[in-house]
Amino acid sequence: MLPRAVDVVTTRRGLERRQVNPTLWRITRRDGAVVGYVEHLQSSARPFRAKRMNADRRGFTSLGDFDDFEDAFDVLRR
Repeated sequence: MLPRAVDVVTTRRGLERRQVNPTLWRITRRDGAVVGYVEHLQSSARPFRAKRMNADRRGFTSLGDFDDFEDAFDVLRR
């Protein structure tokens, strides 16, 4: 894996998304608090999985698998 020259952060609807590796995006609030992650599943009929960080920060709760990245991102806003 080659390092990225520029860290790409996209802000949408009050949340920021930052790609941390080729198959994983960290979703945060503007204050930096981690909300969860969106993972790209290589060999899946529904290739994007949304995972919300638990309040105790010791694990994640899967919110489902989605056909589209934007749908997986949007479920983390709720």
